Amino acid sequence: MSDGLTRRVAMGGALATAVLAGAAACGDGQKGAGQPAASKPAESTPSATTTPPAKPATVTVAGLESGAVPFGAPLALTASARLRSMTVQDSDGQLVSGQLAKDGTSWASIGPIGPGASWSWTAITSAGASSHGTVASTSATSTVRATANIGVDMTVGIAAPIVVNFSAKVTDQAAVEKNLQVLMRPVGSTGAWKPALGSWAWLPDNAPNSTVHFRTKQYWPAHTEVHVILPLAHLDWGGGITGVQDLDWHFTIGRSQIVIADARKHNIVIYRDGAKVATYPASYGLNSDPIRNTRSGINIVTDKQQTVEMKSTLFHYDEIEHWAVRFNNNGQFIHANPDTVAQQGKTNVSHGCINLSTANGKAYYQTAIYGDPVDVRGTKVKLADERTELYDWALSWKQWTALSALR
Repeated sequence: MSDGLTRRVAMGGALATAVLAGAAACGDGQKGAGQPAASKPAESTPSATTTPPAKPATVTVAGLESGAVPFGAPLALTASARLRSMTVQDSDGQLVSGQLAKDGTSWASIGPIGPGASWSWTAITSAGASSHGTVASTSATSTVRATANIGVDMTVGIAAPIVVNFSAKVTDQAAVEKNLQVLMRPVGSTGAWKPALGSWAWLPDNAPNSTVHFRTKQYWPAHTEVHVILPLAHLDWGGGITGVQDLDWHFTIGRSQIVIADARKHNIVIYRDGAKVATYPASYGLNSDPIRNTRSGINIVTDKQQTVEMKSTLFHYDEIEHWAVRFNNNGQFIHANPDTVAQQGKTNVSHGCINLSTANGKAYYQTAIYGDPVDVRGTKVKLADERTELYDWALSWKQWTALSALR
């Protein structure tokens, strides 16, 4: 009953009492004295209107079986009424990022939930009624490691793929791949991250375990910051296997440096940020021997060593070479070789490497970084998966995207 309603009831009672007392005092000497005075109808007391309490929402959990939800997917909650808010906290009391649907009747976490964890939730309806509950996720059958080829804050070339090696076979590749994010923005920018224009491909180079590569459709834009988000410890790789930890890091695409290596012209031409900066005479693998041909295609710089021992049991040599830049991990280098200077710029005589003079080999070596493209042209043998490890750019975009589990 409201305060106003309470005051009205009190005033009515006082008025009724005052009328009855006056009638008794005037009775003597008046007509009808000694007879009971006609009673005044009693005032009715207004009754309070009771508002029924707001009904709390019933919340159901998607996929709930045996008291737990499968890990590896977003946590999804559905309410029987429109909600004003839904808050979910983990066991440490930290809020879980999530989004309420536009119609207010469901909520989902932003990312997948991990194994063996529990959460509490509070749902408040539009009418203000609240309900509470808890939910837990299933446990993993085992946890294994995954590693990536590009380090934290590393600067790489414009052809660098992102390679993730799993220490187990991933049997649910689609479930894993759809949660892998690669974002990019210009170096130094504080603007929004945008999805990189590329695709993941599952390749056999880590068999019997799994490997997935990310390659852009075109080369990475130079001077770009890349953010990779791989929630591997929150994903079911298949059969309940998951990662030891999530991988979340940044790296940088440096300047654009492209080597055009033309065996017919017996030289290499270096372009940096679109400008030609050097042309060096070179000798390539012997043209007449397919085994010794330098393989044509877009190769990728993987390593460099100032001094390296090069051995071949097939061709019976064991030599020390200098200023060696490895492209792909298949035994091919651009390196200094003073023994072939007379042939450099004229003919191809090597065992598959690209030979330069000592001065030119050192000059190129000092500029090369992991992920630079070396575009070899003019030989009879093509770059292919049978003889190289990083053949990502040897595939057309159609071939590459066909290796995605989400095709």
